[in-house]
Amino acid sequence: MIKIGVFFGGVSREREISFSGAKTVSQIINHSLFEPVYILVDSLGKFIKINPVQFEHKAISHFYPTQESIPEEYDEFSPVYIETLEDLTKEKHRKIMEEIGTPIPTESLSEEIDFALLMLHGTFAEDGMLQGLFEWLQIPYSGCGIFPSSFAIDKHLQQVVNEKLNLGDSRKYHMMRKDDWRKCNRNELFEELKSKLGLPIVIKAPYQGSSIGVSILKEDNVETFIKAVNTSLFARQISKEEWTELTMPQRKEYVNGLMSLEKGIGLPVVFEERSLLGGNLGEQIIYSPIKLIAKLNDFFSYSDEDATLFSFESEDMVLFEQCLSGKEFSCGIIQNENLEAIALPPTEIITTTKVYDFEAKYLPNASQKRIPIDIPTDKIIEIQEKCKSIFQTFKFDACARIDGFYTDENSIEIIDINTLPGMSPTSLIFRQAAEIGLSPTDFMTYLIYQSLNCRVHTAKRPYFFRQLFKKLENELLEENYHKKKKVAIFFDETTFEDARKKYNQIASKGNQNPFCVFVKVEKEETILYKLPVSFLLKPNVEEVIQNLDSNTHAAISHTIKNAKELTNFFVKDFISTTQKITLENLNDLTQKTIWLLKSETETTKKLKRQISEIGMAVMD
Repeated sequence: MIKIGVFFGGVSREREISFSGAKTVSQIINHSLFEPVYILVDSLGKFIKINPVQFEHKAISHFYPTQESIPEEYDEFSPVYIETLEDLTKEKHRKIMEEIGTPIPTESLSEEIDFALLMLHGTFAEDGMLQGLFEWLQIPYSGCGIFPSSFAIDKHLQQVVNEKLNLGDSRKYHMMRKDDWRKCNRNELFEELKSKLGLPIVIKAPYQGSSIGVSILKEDNVETFIKAVNTSLFARQISKEEWTELTMPQRKEYVNGLMSLEKGIGLPVVFEERSLLGGNLGEQIIYSPIKLIAKLNDFFSYSDEDATLFSFESEDMVLFEQCLSGKEFSCGIIQNENLEAIALPPTEIITTTKVYDFEAKYLPNASQKRIPIDIPTDKIIEIQEKCKSIFQTFKFDACARIDGFYTDENSIEIIDINTLPGMSPTSLIFRQAAEIGLSPTDFMTYLIYQSLNCRVHTAKRPYFFRQLFKKLENELLEENYHKKKKVAIFFDETTFEDARKKYNQIASKGNQNPFCVFVKVEKEETILYKLPVSFLLKPNVEEVIQNLDSNTHAAISHTIKNAKELTNFFVKDFISTTQKITLENLNDLTQKTIWLLKSETETTKKLKRQISEIGMAVMD
């Protein structure tokens, strides 16, 4: 089997989302084709092979660094990451790594794995850095190559290219370096930006992913403006009045908030101090939350100036953009074997928060997703064509996600490109791929297969990659791969999550082909619906029920037609709409059912009995 190195964690602020993605992979990857090897990239850039038992934790910070290695002074604070530990020698670092797994020297990675599946995000992952390392090590990897990765993470460069190539209607924008921000008259800057861009103003960290460091400034208030810019620079400005009014427990709570990578700025921080006579006393790096509290206490004992803290990994620039109004969308792009782009159905993002930020993207119920976006079909296809054009123009590989707006003026504006889309359970790419028939397990197989195909076409020394690609291709072409026994999973409105979990469990083992049957009870009679895989990716069972008798949207039908060749290769029994079936139909499909219904009504008991009477095995 092909050894798949599943890389997660990393240096960026999105390491916990990466952990969620790796956990998802552990549940859905096809274990009959691939042998996963789970490799944590710690926030100091070291590689650690871990046992998947660590996925029982909710976060990387819950098991690494180990509790025993964290000094007592951190006991009231979290999360604590390896870069937060002060005076960390090579020997101490290695000992901590060995407590959770096996450290792997960079030059030895090729001895451990055949292929790198990248679940990382943001800096030193999505920006071409890691792709360059794997190119050097001659290890094939998933997703886009060096150039499209480095281009896609640079939101400023995207704006410049947008002006040159007319990728949209060219929003007005303004860039500023951190040093200029520290020196400028902020009232004058705010007035200048309002005049140039109007209100609201979108303020971004231009080299981050997943909407981290993004604010939408709606208030005509300079203090709110300053806070928003500092958020994008991963800085905090604390006044003497603000700090001295806090009790000691409140100061600890404040610093604890700073330690969050998503909402705060993380530790360590850089504290730049000036003397009372005007000279620069230099920068001080502070690792410990207790020492940070002590430093702020000391500073405000003699200074009336604001204290400014910058993250050790702060941004050097901030991007100001004209705010768009309209329908926000996200469109996944994949490829067929000939490297031709296929646009998946674009999803409409309906946020319940002020902005589609990190929380709206990843927290349950923070946003709603509608597939496809609710606009005329010809405009949906126009979005797909524009996204395909961008994908092909900049030579993206295997998979990318392109975000944008269908504006109130009926124009299409591209706002961001993601070369390593998130793959946590709520991720859009799985839902969009399911519309053309790819289950999460099928999609992961596609991603590995197509990424290998791309490496064959783009690598400098592709001989070994070609062998690996042919090996996987031959396995997928084997007759037995698609002739596995089918198993029906029966569920009702109370067991939707159980059905989704059971489906993924069976699919990932690779020795059976599962399909789901929804049991609807009406007037003491049962109606059986065989469901497309896309229904299992719907956010809740209410949407499943609402769409049981609906037709396929015209834009999705258009997408299915364009993806037919790819779907036929990975999926042999694809259906795009629900099918009402009888027990006789069921008997022609399978001899085995899994019964997930928990209700014991006379109607459901009768159905279960009838299934057994026609000679089918029923497993609870």
